[in-house]
Amino acid sequence: MQEELTNWTTERLLDLDLLEISVSDQPLGNEELDQPDTPGEGIDIEAEALEDIERDRNREKPRFEAPIEDLESVSLQKEIGGREIRIGRQIPPASQAKLLELLEEYADIFAWSYQDMPGLDRQIVEHRLPLLPGATPIRQQLRRMRPEVALKIKEEVEKQWNAGFLAVAHYPKWVANIVPVPKKDGKVRMCVDYRDLNKASPKDNFPLPHIDVLVDNTTQHSFFSFMDGFSDYNQIMMLPEDQEKTTFITLWGTFCYKVMPFGLKNAGATYQRAMVALFHDMMHKEIEVYVDDMIAKSKTIEQHIEDLRKLFIRLRKYKLRLNPAKCTFGVKTGKLLGFVVNEDGIKVDPDKVRAIKEMPPPRTEAEVRGFLGRVNFISRFISQLTATCGPIFKFLRKKQRKEWDPECQEAFDKIKRYLENPPVLVPAVPGRPLILYLTVLEESMGGMLGQRDSAGKKEQAIYYLSKKFTNYEARYSALEKTCYVMIVRL
Repeated sequence: MQEELTNWTTERLLDLDLLEISVSDQPLGNEELDQPDTPGEGIDIEAEALEDIERDRNREKPRFEAPIEDLESVSLQKEIGGREIRIGRQIPPASQAKLLELLEEYADIFAWSYQDMPGLDRQIVEHRLPLLPGATPIRQQLRRMRPEVALKIKEEVEKQWNAGFLAVAHYPKWVANIVPVPKKDGKVRMCVDYRDLNKASPKDNFPLPHIDVLVDNTTQHSFFSFMDGFSDYNQIMMLPEDQEKTTFITLWGTFCYKVMPFGLKNAGATYQRAMVALFHDMMHKEIEVYVDDMIAKSKTIEQHIEDLRKLFIRLRKYKLRLNPAKCTFGVKTGKLLGFVVNEDGIKVDPDKVRAIKEMPPPRTEAEVRGFLGRVNFISRFISQLTATCGPIFKFLRKKQRKEWDPECQEAFDKIKRYLENPPVLVPAVPGRPLILYLTVLEESMGGMLGQRDSAGKKEQAIYYLSKKFTNYEARYSALEKTCYVMIVRL
């Protein structure tokens, strides 16, 4: 029989004024689930399965996406035919005029083609390609390609050549193939298969921002602008002696990159390093930066215009160019790295919820991991996630029969039901008392950190968290488990 603690209150925990703690052995929240506090963190399952979940989640970088409110297209540089850019419709007319004036004044920070990209100064950043000791160069042989696709690849090579991105590679030691990726508009995205080169490259451990911190720091602002670099990675130069390693083969010859191409193992780390160098004094203040995406956030539209001016001055100074097709200015709500943010709080991106709800029951190990990866990303919104997913985690254990049984299906359906009405989270307000609810079960724990609103009446969730106990930890008493969680996990 499990031990139970109730109504345990303590003061001055985590250097905050007050933290109320309620501990029980019953599930909390919406009577369904339990969860970790950041995307991709907190679900303690077998290490191998967790690594696979992280690997699946990182295949595509989270994005700063277009806002989910009505937008208006306006034209800049009308004297040369006009170039469209998008702004929010909820801006007061007088402020809209000032914003348009600012965008017109700094129209040169946008790139409308490859030719509009001068590139960042090499003294600021340069991409290098060191190799692991003993790495052997690999020359891939030219792969077959349909003629119509090959011609589209040729067009893209010509565009990049004319922009000064490419050089002819003579007797290269490293050679990779083109991987054509069809686009919705019928065009083809030219990617290079750098897997061999990436395996031979050491990992650059330059840190990326924690997504939950970035998202929390963005809410409670009233106006946002979402920005994306134009062909972002290509704005960084390659170290000249490493250019040959980026060689790719086509029907018309071998070429290497003079600029940093997409697909390299450490390209994201190099870009983030450049952004920190350029905007370190503005990050977590006027803007947030996640690799090649930026968001400006302000309390008022007047302040927002001033913050944008400060950012535009910096962009012009260092010749970093934005993609006008992927920028939106002066909006009140937007999708940020898989979440919806505004001054009221943080919501789950409806597209991510829809993707989970439309998933059929997984039958294979890969499908189960794919499902857990999606759920794990939005885990801070889900109560009792670890406890509910217990049967699904067992599916992934080694030497366990891979059978999707009724318990797995029940857990699968329970998560879907919970996501029909996910909570809205709020960031913690400094100086306001915190409330911590803990659920201590036999094999896992879960909790919710919250605060009361400004009136001191309504409780608001900040995040949910969860942990699966190890076999040794599971033998602790409820009191020992609770103390362990508070000391180690919090």
